[in-house]
Amino acid sequence: MKKSVKELHAIRAKMWDASISRHEHYIDKSTGLFSTKFTEERSCPVCTNNTPAFMFNKEGGTYVKCSSCNMVYLNPVFIDEELTKFYQSNHSVQSEIVETDEDDFYSTIYNQGLDSVLSKAQLLTSILDIGCSSGAFLDLAAKRGLKTIGIELNESEFRLAEQKGHETYNDSLENIDFKQEIDIVCMWDVFEHIKDGEVCLNTIKSILSINGLIFLQIPSSDALAAKMLGAKCNMYDGIEHVNLYGIETIKKIANKCGLEIASMKTVISEISVMNNYLNYDDPYMGDTKNQSSVHGIIDEKSIHENLLGYKLQVILRR
Repeated sequence: MKKSVKELHAIRAKMWDASISRHEHYIDKSTGLFSTKFTEERSCPVCTNNTPAFMFNKEGGTYVKCSSCNMVYLNPVFIDEELTKFYQSNHSVQSEIVETDEDDFYSTIYNQGLDSVLSKAQLLTSILDIGCSSGAFLDLAAKRGLKTIGIELNESEFRLAEQKGHETYNDSLENIDFKQEIDIVCMWDVFEHIKDGEVCLNTIKSILSINGLIFLQIPSSDALAAKMLGAKCNMYDGIEHVNLYGIETIKKIANKCGLEIASMKTVISEISVMNNYLNYDDPYMGDTKNQSSVHGIIDEKSIHENLLGYKLQVILRR
């Protein structure tokens, strides 16, 4: 029997709670924010402007918006060494949820992403998933006859993906010699975790075949739900989601890297979440029965036609 929206969010709350519980170690009790020994200040990761506007504090972190390009990002942000250690020892709750995906929520979205990418070019034979977790997406790609390669920093999840037969690396992208060009590089809910998106995209571009494609699924700072809920939105986690791109900022950073947008769409409307919030209930655990429109004003079709969905799916090419 298909789970209700509330039941789905209750399952995902396990992942949220597991992540947030790890924040306490880093927080300065006198400020309620992350200790400065773990963090550093930075300029806008898209346009390098250094006049951020304060948005709000969340779970130890501080979100700001660039006054020049409207990029939303964490500032200060964890230093590279601490962020890497955080991911290497991170929980594996997400892989457990994906691997037991009874309602096919993840596999449906993964297959839609594969359909989109494979429709953009022919003779694509190899695929790299950066942040592959336990390899659930690569399992589906392998069924399509693609050579599957994965990168995963979390030790336990890396082992799971490797045991499935995928060519898997437990290292950072820049440290790996693949011995071959790659046709498709995917980052499912990973690019927002990367502090320097420009360096990341340029590194990916260097291993991409001439007709290769880059697929990104990222939380959208332009999402209607994110703008409505503000700090109450789970998009803002305070430590891992260091860069939250919107429609124009993802275009801008792609252009800086000599890449163009081959396609862009949004998925996941979050209509139920917004209706719960507008009914003064917990956004994620409320009992709204209205899943078709936001207060009868805007429906799911309109949300996605206007790129107002919770996550952006972007395909880039040279």
